[in-house]
This record gives sequence, structure tokens and C-alpha cells, in this order.
Amino acid sequence: MNLSIQAAGVAAWPASDAGASLAQAANAAAQADPSSAAHAASPLIVSAVDPNDHSRLDRYLSALGAPLKMGGDAEQMAEALVPAMQSLLQQRPDLGNAHFDFALSRGSLVVKSDTLDDADRAWLQDFLNGNKELLQAAQAFHDDAVAGYASWAEADGKPLSAAQLDAVSQQADGLVSFMDLFKKLGRQAHATLLAQVSYMQPDGSRLDLSRDPGSANGFLAFMQGAHTMRDGTATYAGPAGQTVYGGLRGDIFSMIGTAIPQFLPPSASRSVGLKETA
Repeated sequence: MNLSIQAAGVAAWPASDAGASLAQAANAAAQADPSSAAHAASPLIVSAVDPNDHSRLDRYLSALGAPLKMGGDAEQMAEALVPAMQSLLQQRPDLGNAHFDFALSRGSLVVKSDTLDDADRAWLQDFLNGNKELLQAAQAFHDDAVAGYASWAEADGKPLSAAQLDAVSQQADGLVSFMDLFKKLGRQAHATLLAQVSYMQPDGSRLDLSRDPGSANGFLAFMQGAHTMRDGTATYAGPAGQTVYGGLRGDIFSMIGTAIPQFLPPSASRSVGLKETA
């Protein structure tokens, strides 16, 4: 009997859980959204994998687990950005509401903005590249994406050459811009909240995870909401009018959904199959 696990969209699969059951793997794939990757629109075929062949199966599962690792990397980036944006507001308060985004390119951060002039954009780019923790987390995001791609290719029996790996690395640079990624993660998390309920933060402001983090002030407000949700410190009115404490808790960077793209090589298959003998 051949059983296959479709790998469409982003499957939030922990790479370390190589001994997970077939049912768990199928559930992880079933939660994925095909719209997150253009090549995932059509189901494709895979040859059955011997469940005892851990060397191959583990590589497939590691590739499926890459988006979860990348979510953790994104969280490290966001945490490194908090003191950076606080420092920016002290040094350049005139840039507090300037809209910008940034991405990784060959190991350096590149800032793009429709509102900053060339001098201010260059200053901000140098400022971000001077943040060691931010740069390391961005590189880890890139490296985990490349590792997942390479792991799937190797499991398919088509390991990447040095030239191919370099080309994949360049593709990984263009996967996301990070302020946009944070916005998508926040809006996905916000969509899980009850629309008829007003969640309040400890300072009395309304919790809004859908706000745009694309400026220094906007990002700090966004992260205040992310921390409120992570720490479970939001309050809201219960059905009898009572104030409910600690009823909302979650890590928006673990709710990867479709915000983090699945990065897999062109392949004859997009599913992991296990062969069982009845």
C-alpha cells in the first residue's frame, strides 16, 4: 500500500521530529495553503519511500520543517529591531514615521523606501547593518531557507552542485522583505482574534496586531502587541461583563501560515510517500 503526504504551501513541520507518525505528517501538510507557493497549485506524484529509510525520509521532513525554523529566525530579527528602532528614534527622530523595508543581499541588509531620500536611506542602511544581532538573524533566515531547499533536492536524489547552491542562495535573498513579512505575520495572527471582542493591552490601548510595522514608530507599536499576545497580558470583557485575564496567549512568529514562503526545488514530486506492506 502506498501512502503519500502532499507538501503544498507551508507545512509547519518541526525538523527534529523525524520519528513523527504518518498521521501527524499528513495533518501538517493538510494545514498548508497552496497559494503560498506558485508551484504548489497542482498535485504531483512521488515514488513511495521506505519508512525505514531514515536517511531519505529525514531529509524530506527537514525540508518541510524549514518554514518553522525561519519563523524563529524572524522572531530573533524582530527582537533585535526593538532596541535598534528605539535608538533610531533617539538619534533621528525625524525618521520615526518614515516608511521603509529591508531585505538580505549577499550577506548585507539593503533598505528600500519610497519616502526616504538617498542620503537618509543610505544612513538607515548603514545603521541596520551595524546591528550584529539583526544581521545574524537575517542570515539565519536565509540559511534555513537554503538548507530546506538543498535537503529536498538531496532527498530527491539530485544533490546541488556548488554553482547550483550559489544560485539558490541568490534566490533565497529575494524570498521576502522583512517589514512586509512582519506585517503578514501580524495580520495572520490578528485574523484569529474574535472580531466582536476588544482586547486591551496593559497600558490601556487596544491590541491591534494588524497595524503596519513599516516605520520605527509603527514597528515598536506592532511589537508591543506581539509581546502582549506572547506574554498573555491582554484583557477583555467576558460574556458576563467580567474582565478576563490571561485568556489570550500565542506567538505570532510560530503562526507561520502562508506568510513564510515554502522554498523547494523544481521537482517531479511535492509529496512524501511511505510504502507499507499489509
